[in-house]
Amino acid sequence: MPRWNRLPNALIAGSLAVVALAMISLLAPADSRGAMLNSAILAAGATTIALPLGTLLAVFLTRYELPGCRVAGACLGVLLFLPLYVQLAGWDAALGKLGWYSLTFGSMASPLLAGMRGAIWIHGLAAIPWVTLIVGIGLTQIDSAQEEAALLVMPPRSVVWRIALPHALPFILAGAIWTIVSTTSEMTVTNIYLINAGERTYTEQFYMTFALSAAAERASIAVLPGVAGLMVIIGAALWIVAQLRGQRVLPTIARLSPFTAGNWQPILTACLWLLVLILFGVPIASLVSKAGFIVLHHGGTRIPSWSAAAVIREVAIVPVRFAAEFGGTLQVACGAAMLALPVAISLAWPARRGGWRTTPAIVVTVLSLAIPGPLVGAALIQILNHDVPPVVYLHDGTYKSWLLVLYDETPLAPIIAQAIRAVPLATMLLWHSFATLSDDVLAAAALDGLSPWRVFARIAAPQRWRAIVAAWIAAFAVAAGDLAWAHLVTPPGLDLLQRRVFGLVHSGVEEQVAAISLVNIVVYAVLTTVVMFLALAKKQDNNR
Repeated sequence: MPRWNRLPNALIAGSLAVVALAMISLLAPADSRGAMLNSAILAAGATTIALPLGTLLAVFLTRYELPGCRVAGACLGVLLFLPLYVQLAGWDAALGKLGWYSLTFGSMASPLLAGMRGAIWIHGLAAIPWVTLIVGIGLTQIDSAQEEAALLVMPPRSVVWRIALPHALPFILAGAIWTIVSTTSEMTVTNIYLINAGERTYTEQFYMTFALSAAAERASIAVLPGVAGLMVIIGAALWIVAQLRGQRVLPTIARLSPFTAGNWQPILTACLWLLVLILFGVPIASLVSKAGFIVLHHGGTRIPSWSAAAVIREVAIVPVRFAAEFGGTLQVACGAAMLALPVAISLAWPARRGGWRTTPAIVVTVLSLAIPGPLVGAALIQILNHDVPPVVYLHDGTYKSWLLVLYDETPLAPIIAQAIRAVPLATMLLWHSFATLSDDVLAAAALDGLSPWRVFARIAAPQRWRAIVAAWIAAFAVAAGDLAWAHLVTPPGLDLLQRRVFGLVHSGVEEQVAAISLVNIVVYAVLTTVVMFLALAKKQDNNR
């Protein structure tokens, strides 16, 4: 069982966090208090959706032997890295103002997805795959001996409830942290649904203040209380996780075979696939419906209809119509992944040993997660947008400061911004992977005279190259789909797909948005297949 004697310390940390949040709220300006409240409502609503459903899916996929578990896991894997604007487009095509449900059964004047309700729904469903992954990792780190002993006196469902879930409590809390952070630091969904000034979150408030006044100082001051509050939440939650965890991951523990559901198998299987179909099937079907929407004219009558040929035509033309956007996105995402990976390795490698060595990784992760994307963009503008000698002569005969050349003529700024966005995820993936290395082997290599980084290069990297490649792919996927971090710093002439889609969504060009989203789903399905292949190959190597 978990070390419940550590629970009082965790409760103290949580209580202090609540007091700190209350003080920050009282000291903040009135408009910042309103933005913080809206962010809290959004995060609480999204967490209420994501945490129980994600935990349930994690139990289904890791603890029970149900038909089609691998296919269901692959579907969730696609959703894991799918850009938020794709999920927004899919659900808006279903339940939005011009969605099929609103046009058929509901009302365009009051659609199901509108305002705070719509933002909570999109963020909550988008966070479910992440909660499933995080909690699933926790459920696979339990000593099978305890479960085997418990199975002698209680049924599998009681073992899950009384043994597995209490041990996975720190990971459940980590899933809640991820949901809160990913929800409050984003602006893709809130910019569409929270259009009234009184509904803005602190990230949206910063973006609008900066965009309307170009006053970085004023915007930064407005968002500072929200950032401070989020950092308090993350720091307190990490401390609680450390108190409840109390031990390192044990990679050599023999895993217990999945439980047999018995008479409950049809019900559990139906629940699993119902959730997967809602999360994965409804958005895709809605996008297909929207991409093939046509209007037939019979005399003076206009008849709404659908055409499979229209879907094929819209999807086929996407690579040509948006070739520049795909090229720019690929360039920035590759650069960001190449920059984020060595940073993540340098943080995760020493952090695997625990103790004070985890401080740099925790600090960088907390700051990268807590600071909103638009604030990162504004900071890069303040750093790079300066006329600093020497000058560089351009091909048209003019000259410009070398720093301004980097800022205006290259994708450096969005690459740095997206790398900052990708570093926390890559760090956490590598941290977990490096922690499963055998300490005896690493200690023996160190005794032979190898430095820590030579131990990494000669021992760890060959054993964990699949995890390193998977971390690069994860960083690439995040950088290719994020909008908030690069939106303010994309230079003229560089087109990013996420920015183009963001503009199309605002303009109401729905068939093009649906076609782009369908292409994205195919691309991310391929990336997910590669990551799953690497994970399965690593598991086979460990079993040999």
